[in-house]
Amino acid sequence: MRQLGAALGTAEAETSHETDAEYLRADSWPQVVAIAGRLAQVMIANDLGELLALHEAGVAGEAPQ
Repeated sequence: MRQLGAALGTAEAETSHETDAEYLRADSWPQVVAIAGRLAQVMIANDLGELLALHEAGVAGEAPQ
């Protein structure tokens, strides 16, 4: 999260803060996308691990009563 915040800060410093399009044109935007992609992978892996633990504990997939 810190890396993403820093990368967004760098992109922000390269813009005049007027439009989203300016962020997309910032030289550092590809770095923002790369970091966000890695963070998304970590978050998904963590969620899948939690779901597996719930499933193994017999909690996941139970129908509401």
